[in-house]
Amino acid sequence: MYNVLLSVLALVASGLPETDAAEAEPDLVVAVFRDESDVSIAPMLDRPQWLVANPDAPVIRGQSPGGTYGPPMTAPLGAPMGAPPGYAPQNPFWNGGDPALPYLNDPGPTVISGINGPQPHRFGFTTVFDGGYIAPARAKGPGNGYMSVQEYDGGLRHVSMLVPDWVFTNTLQGGARLWDGPGAPNLPGAVYRAGWDFLLSSPQAGPWSAQLDFNPSLNADMKAALGREALNLDGNVTAFYRVSPQLLLVMGVQYWDRVQKIFIPNAGVVWNPNDRLEARLLFPKSRISYFLGNFGNAAHWLYGSAEYHVESYQIQMPGMSAENQIQLSDYRFAIGLRSDHEWYDKYVEVGYVLGRHDQFLHSTPSFDVGDGIMARAGVRF
Repeated sequence: MYNVLLSVLALVASGLPETDAAEAEPDLVVAVFRDESDVSIAPMLDRPQWLVANPDAPVIRGQSPGGTYGPPMTAPLGAPMGAPPGYAPQNPFWNGGDPALPYLNDPGPTVISGINGPQPHRFGFTTVFDGGYIAPARAKGPGNGYMSVQEYDGGLRHVSMLVPDWVFTNTLQGGARLWDGPGAPNLPGAVYRAGWDFLLSSPQAGPWSAQLDFNPSLNADMKAALGREALNLDGNVTAFYRVSPQLLLVMGVQYWDRVQKIFIPNAGVVWNPNDRLEARLLFPKSRISYFLGNFGNAAHWLYGSAEYHVESYQIQMPGMSAENQIQLSDYRFAIGLRSDHEWYDKYVEVGYVLGRHDQFLHSTPSFDVGDGIMARAGVRF
């Protein structure tokens, strides 16, 4: 039953329709790593037997990209075996078409999954869209009725190198939450978020590296003049210690500016015991990923995640004249499938939300919401 479930998830992710451009271009993973000498620049893995469709296709090491743990990778990389002159325009490993300056992770429009290591930085612009739905659940006293949530988030991220090996990421953010219910208290039907995230990542000095993040945002229903209740000033500072190529220690603290002023650790370990498995055992958000392989013109990861999640918004409650601020906190657990299609990534996941508690800055009593099923999907390109 377990193998059948994994097979179905993999087929769903790889079976989504590709664009005409994707169908017309050769598979870059295969083009780069297959050559006449049978020598590759990355170790290849046998695909799990229950996923074997074409035993001749190479499977490249599958450490999961997309995170930000560790310094940028700028180690020189030789030309692919047998690559003809002028190959640079099609090869994201080359630096600006200059064959004298090939790097693993230079700025470029794409990054091939599996060769760039567990946490590469994707330089340049990335567009982000996420959507989710939390099924109706009963509000508990003093609340009543049912509440469901639609979540929509978008962003435009830009990653650049300030000076050698110092990486700066800034992300324009926008989002909305559509609330249906509860019967009481009487909440607005929609709230919105606009933010700008600034993240600075240091190079590695011996085993050490660090990150500094600041994320101001406005969060409100936009029905009244924005006050201090609408402003969230979030930030974190985190240090990383590389114990071994397989183990990274994460030691940091985060500040969340909500109804409560929340200080929480940003800490744990990132463990890569082999080329298929990556475990980010962190708080407040953990993820364990298993690399399924490169097939169907994409690289695929099966993952499970756990997260402590807190949001807040300035709201104008119907029937009341004064502004208020609401804080919504919960714990989220999910299982999903993520796929990297050379020029875009996508994911789908299902999960469960529990421990839901909503509280107010002013006199309105706090209330809880029952556990609920969650579904989410997103794309980055």
